[in-house]
Amino acid sequence: MLRDRETKSPTFRALTEELVTLLAYEATRTVRTEPVDIETPVGPTTGLAISKPRPLVVPILRAGLGMLEGMTKLVPSAEVGFLGMMRDEETLEPTTYAERLPDDLSNRQCFVLDPMLATGGSLIAAIDFLLARGAVDVTAVCILASPEGLAAVEKAMHGREVTIVLGAVDERLNDQGYIVPGLGDAGDRLYGLA
Repeated sequence: MLRDRETKSPTFRALTEELVTLLAYEATRTVRTEPVDIETPVGPTTGLAISKPRPLVVPILRAGLGMLEGMTKLVPSAEVGFLGMMRDEETLEPTTYAERLPDDLSNRQCFVLDPMLATGGSLIAAIDFLLARGAVDVTAVCILASPEGLAAVEKAMHGREVTIVLGAVDERLNDQGYIVPGLGDAGDRLYGLA
C-alpha cells in the first residue's frame, strides 16, 4: 500500500508510522542500557533502563518527520533533534537549511530518520554532521534504499560506527535520482502534496 500511487496521505502516514515502529525494534537492538534497582509490589529486583545520555532521534526534514512518531513510540525517553536538508534537483547534492541539535553529542547514540536512501548524499551529510558533534554511533532508519545509495554510504562511512536499518532495497536509481520502483516522493505522499 505504501507503493500504490492511489494510497491517500492519511493512510500513507499511518502505514509509515507502523513500518517505522517495526524497523525501530531492529534499530534499537543495541541501545545502551544500565541496571536500575526496582521495588516491585512483592520485593526488590534489578531491571534495565536506557543509559544516559539518552539517545537522540534526528528526522531529516521534511519527510523524516513522518517517521518520528513510529520511532518515539518505541523509545519515548529519547530526545529529538532536527536537521533540515534538501537536495538540489539538478546536482543531486544536499544542502542543510536548518538544524536544531545539541552542540555537544559526545557519547550519544543517534538515530537518523530518512525514508528514502536514494543517492545517499543527504544521509551521508546528516551522519557526518552528527559524528562531527561527537556522536559515538549512528543508526539510520530508512524505508527504502537503492543499491547505489547504500554503496555510497558504505564507502563514505568506512571504519566508522554506522548502522543502516532498511525496510527494503529496491532495483536502482533513475536518471533523476529517484528510487525505482520506489514509492515516489515520500514527503509529498506524507503531507498531501502529490
